[in-house]
Amino acid sequence: MSRRTHFSFSAAAVGALFLAATYAPVATAATRSENFQTYCSVCHGDDGKGQTEQGKKKGARDFTNKKWQDSVDDKRLIGSVTKGRDKMPKFGGKLSDDEIKALVAEVRAIGKGE
Repeated sequence: MSRRTHFSFSAAAVGALFLAATYAPVATAATRSENFQTYCSVCHGDDGKGQTEQGKKKGARDFTNKKWQDSVDDKRLIGSVTKGRDKMPKFGGKLSDDEIKALVAEVRAIGKGE
């Protein structure tokens, strides 16, 4: 491979890595449901990592943690949202069963990097 070709290939590879890092999907309020923004983001953050001020105070779960995602089933998550758990308040009186199931699906999607 000539020196010029090698340089062009290297520059293209570095450029591709830069673009991938620059345009990696980042969770924003626009990508989360209204219910998630209202009831979950204050502690779990739009990215689901639980690193907000309130999340740190309350020990909010990191939804991106694969080990945690694999350790809980949907029934447990529905129960936590409905009845509360530890320092997490209950939302059963504020949200319908379908809204709670939608939040659980959103938590699962966050765990898959969506």
